[in-house]
Amino acid sequence: MFLDMTLQRNPDLMRLALELHQSGQIPPNTYVIDLDAVAANSECLAAEAARVGLTLYFMSKQVSRNEVFVRTVARSIPRAVAVDWDEAQALDAAGISLGNVGHLVQTPTYGLDRLAALAPEHVTLFSVEKGLAVAEAAARQSRVQRVLLRVAVEPGAFYPGQAGGFTLAELPNAVRRLSGVPGVAVAGVTSFPCLLFDPMSGRAAPTTNLRALSEAASLLRREFGIADPVVNAPSLTACGTLSLLAEAGATQGEPGHALTGTTPLHAVGEEPEVPAAVYVSEISHHYGGKVYCFGGGLYPRSRAETALVGASWGKLQRLAIEQLPADAIDYYGTLCPPAGAAPRIGETVLMAFRMQSFTSRSYMALVSGGRLAHLYDPVGRPLRSAEEEMSL
Repeated sequence: MFLDMTLQRNPDLMRLALELHQSGQIPPNTYVIDLDAVAANSECLAAEAARVGLTLYFMSKQVSRNEVFVRTVARSIPRAVAVDWDEAQALDAAGISLGNVGHLVQTPTYGLDRLAALAPEHVTLFSVEKGLAVAEAAARQSRVQRVLLRVAVEPGAFYPGQAGGFTLAELPNAVRRLSGVPGVAVAGVTSFPCLLFDPMSGRAAPTTNLRALSEAASLLRREFGIADPVVNAPSLTACGTLSLLAEAGATQGEPGHALTGTTPLHAVGEEPEVPAAVYVSEISHHYGGKVYCFGGGLYPRSRAETALVGASWGKLQRLAIEQLPADAIDYYGTLCPPAGAAPRIGETVLMAFRMQSFTSRSYMALVSGGRLAHLYDPVGRPLRSAEEEMSL
């Protein structure tokens, strides 16, 4: 999906990834992240958000909430969104302040007291019952937790497996039930997704959820006297879409893939953010006229179509990627070579796609200044680089 754009805009990253694998410094099934590009992308996002008057909370699940990554981003965007309880804990452990928790996954009862101690700016609610439980936990610590109510025009406006929240018709009753409850204060509304990529125009387009947020914010002002409600409008948050969000009345955005230049917008045009992520694998074996590379990080929704394969930069060949069925486990990726041109076992495979590393079992390599800076195993434990091993 991002192979050609990464080759065009950040070829040094792809060249370095190839060298790191061929020299034995990183294993196959590794995401390689360009920290220098991430820092520049974060600065760009922060500057544009300041220009249009938006607050940003950055998202890190796509890079497994990596501690070095989040600290790099936080130099420009100080607060993060935690889509679930696991991310909230990982961000706190890395010293990152929380802007919004529960963005996609509600905090379980198990974590509510700990959540109150973390003191996030906002907690997103899908139900009044969860709001009352959040209030009790906050009150036990003499806090008042600001909350955002998740809204949509209709249940079908959410992605499968992510449903939950309030319709516009249900919203007034929810606000009334939470108003005056010790430990909680309704601060505004949120939804997801609020922008989606339109493949016909190649641009971002507002969803019904974004329009629902505008109506919900008007309701909070008109019926409940909330003068300046928070309007948190995540999805496809990038430098090129921040003005669109601001014009629609949003007050907050949550960049995630924009940090690595891997939103759908970045696959079709030169957006301000630079592509900063590649996936490295290795040819494992040949079978039935096809070539197989090690898997582990091949996210099914990535839409990766081609890979570059070879052992040296000047001799890479482009191979088509065969899409796995939804019920497959990605033990291997399948490549389709032309007749008589199959790559050799052990050669490097380079891909660039829309990753979700927190769902994978991949290694994470962070590079900076043209060298390997950090390497982590699939559960986030830091490993020595090959360079450090040789120095022992």
